[in-house]
Amino acid sequence: MKPFSSCVCTYPPAWLVLALNTALMPSDARAQEPPPDAPTPELSRAVSAPEAPPEPEPELTGRIERIDIEGNERTKEVVILRALRTQPGEMLTSGATEELKRRLLNLKLFEHVEVRTRQEGDGVALRIKVEERWTLLPIPMFTSSNGQWQAGLFLLESNVFGLHKLFVLGAMAGNRGGNVFSLYKDPSIRGSRWTGTLFGQYAKLDRERRVRDIVVDEYTDRRLDVSGVLGHQLTPELNVGAGLFGIFNRPLRANEDEPAPERSHAQGISAVAEYLGQDFHFFFNEGLFARLNLRQGFDLGSGSRDYRQATLTAAYTHALFGNHALTLSGTLDYVEGDSTLDAVLLGQRTGTRGFTLATLWAEQAAIATLEYQVPLWSPSLATFTAHAFVDAGHVEWRNTVTRYVAPGAGLRMYLRSVAVPALGLDVTRAPQTRELVVSFAAGLSM
Repeated sequence: MKPFSSCVCTYPPAWLVLALNTALMPSDARAQEPPPDAPTPELSRAVSAPEAPPEPEPELTGRIERIDIEGNERTKEVVILRALRTQPGEMLTSGATEELKRRLLNLKLFEHVEVRTRQEGDGVALRIKVEERWTLLPIPMFTSSNGQWQAGLFLLESNVFGLHKLFVLGAMAGNRGGNVFSLYKDPSIRGSRWTGTLFGQYAKLDRERRVRDIVVDEYTDRRLDVSGVLGHQLTPELNVGAGLFGIFNRPLRANEDEPAPERSHAQGISAVAEYLGQDFHFFFNEGLFARLNLRQGFDLGSGSRDYRQATLTAAYTHALFGNHALTLSGTLDYVEGDSTLDAVLLGQRTGTRGFTLATLWAEQAAIATLEYQVPLWSPSLATFTAHAFVDAGHVEWRNTVTRYVAPGAGLRMYLRSVAVPALGLDVTRAPQTRELVVSFAAGLSM
């Protein structure tokens, strides 16, 4: 048997926006609670004939006269009312309460949601009861791969001021450098359909390109990356936006034998379109997610370089047997600019888990993953799942082409009251060396 190579890894800030869209998942009540007629073992020994479960309350229909909200200690009522997309005076039809519950769970802020009706004059009153998740999370991080290590901390708040705004501040440092970054996302500026995103990152990191675990290119990357996007929510699922970005590079040579790339910068405009048509269950998101990101740089004088970039990411998950999940995901990357400074850094993420973190460089890449996930055990505090997957890809950098197919398997643990997955473990066969790569993720993951 070939030796194992191990990696304890989480995912760098470049993928943080997508990770937050897909990982901050609310719970699905069906996956958490035992059937109402299932007695505890103690009761089953003491009672020979358990009582029948109470009849469910009938769902009333008619004109909505009022909406009462309970349990929201931090989340403002305006956030809940906006998510319901219904108001007094409108008609409540049969089956609407389940749809309203789904809309509130899609906020990713609540562990449990109840939507009930009662008679109110000639119409009905809605009673909304929620149980909130913890949203302010300090997340310690540690990464290690082939002698490289980093440690750091994320501070994440997904319900700033109780208004469902997201703020992330983080820093990591290690024997190959470190970075500091910040992210702010506003899904509704002053209660409107306008949205906003601000991102900033400073990094000083040693970069390596590896072929069969041999370093063939290396340099020290110093960069400042800042961007801002103003978006508009066209529909509850579709958001489009445009903004500005700037990348400022001051690279250093990693050793005396390797020259460093030239200092340069790229500034320009960006465009983003995001479709989030998923229903959020406890440990998977059913439906379609897609995100297109475009950047076009402009010549702004001395030191400015040509730059354009396009990234399309999509994932579709289908529920099988109630609580199993079959997911097909893929990413297309294209970049023009400095082939070293602007290379897409792949490795140790969905689609490229068989490569060491950030060592597979690409100017063009098409990667895909087919994954099947099954719940194994659901105690009161968490759910444990297992999954099998196949990563495949076609990666081009300069005149080199890398094609691969890499199967693997893993485990996940999801905490019920915390808005991010807790732990993950993947075992993959490295496409180039055929060694088994063991990777561990804590906190945010792809």
